[in-house]
Amino acid sequence: MADKPKIAVTLGDPSGIGPEIVAKAVTETGTLRTCEPVVFGSLDIFRKACELASADADGVEFISTGDMEFDELAQGQVSADSGKQSLTSIESAVEYVLSGSADAVVTAPVNKKAIHLAGSRYPGHTEMLKDMTGSDSAVMMFEGGDLRVALVTIHCALSEVPGLITADAVFETVKICSDSLSGRFGIKSPKIAVCGLNPHAGENGEFGREDIEKIAPAIMRASAAGMDVSGPLPADAVFYSAMEGKWDLVVAMYHDQGLAPFKMLALHRGVNITLGLPIVRTSPDHGTAFDIAWRGIADPRSMREAMKTAVRLVT
Repeated sequence: MADKPKIAVTLGDPSGIGPEIVAKAVTETGTLRTCEPVVFGSLDIFRKACELASADADGVEFISTGDMEFDELAQGQVSADSGKQSLTSIESAVEYVLSGSADAVVTAPVNKKAIHLAGSRYPGHTEMLKDMTGSDSAVMMFEGGDLRVALVTIHCALSEVPGLITADAVFETVKICSDSLSGRFGIKSPKIAVCGLNPHAGENGEFGREDIEKIAPAIMRASAAGMDVSGPLPADAVFYSAMEGKWDLVVAMYHDQGLAPFKMLALHRGVNITLGLPIVRTSPDHGTAFDIAWRGIADPRSMREAMKTAVRLVT
C-alpha cells in the first residue's frame, strides 16, 4: 500500500444522486488528504455532477466505464441505460481492486429495478459482490456511531423470511461478523446480540417456534465455538442496549427489523459494509433518491463516511 490508500469509487445509478454525492465527497480536502480516490463511470456525467456541486475534480483520477452522455440521461427516473452504466462501473471497480490496483471499493447507490432492466439477476450490491469476488457468503452490516447491525436475510419479501431463517444461516452470519470484527475492526472478543424473529423472541414458543428451533441452536453452536454471542433476544429492546454499549453488534433476522432502528439513529452517518469478501467494500446507507436527483441538494455525509470507513478498514 502506498502512503495513502487508493479507493475505487463508483458513480452508482447516474439517474440518481450518486454522481452528485461522489463529486462532493471525493473532491473534499479531507478526503484527498487521507486517500487517493479513483472514480469509475461516465466522464461526462461526472463532469456535470462536479459543475452542479461546484467541485474541482482536477486532482481526482477517473476511469471511464461507459460513454453515456449527460444529455441522454433520464434524470430521476428508472432507466435500463442507467442500470447498465451502474453495473459496468461496479464490475470494473471490483476487478480493479481484485487486481491489486486499489485497496478498497466504495459504491454509490444503484436502483434495483434499473439493474434488472439492464439484465442483472441480483437484488442488490451484496449478492452481486459475493459472486464477483468468488466468496462463499457475504453479510450486509451497517455501522453508524456506536451502533452496528448485520442482517441474516436481506432483499426478500417479509413472507419469505421465516423459511430462510435456518440454524446454518444464523450461525454463518454470526461467525462472519465475529471474524470480521476481531480481524478487520480490531475488536477483541466482540460481543454479539442476536435478535429473535418473533415478538418477545417467541415467548417460549407462544408466538412461533423459529426462535427455539432455528435461532437458539445456532447461538449454542456459536458459543461452543468460542464466540461471545447472546440470544435470541427481543428485538424491541436490544438496540437500546447496543447503543448503551452492551453489544458490539446486533444481528437482525430481516431487513426492516435491523434497519428501521439503525436509520432512525444514524441515517446521515451510517455506512453499509459487506463482510465476508476478500476485499473491503463500503457504501452509503441510503438509496438513489430519484426525487432530489440533479437538484444540487443531495447530502454527501453518508458517502463521506463510507470513504472514511474504507480508509480505516484498510489502514
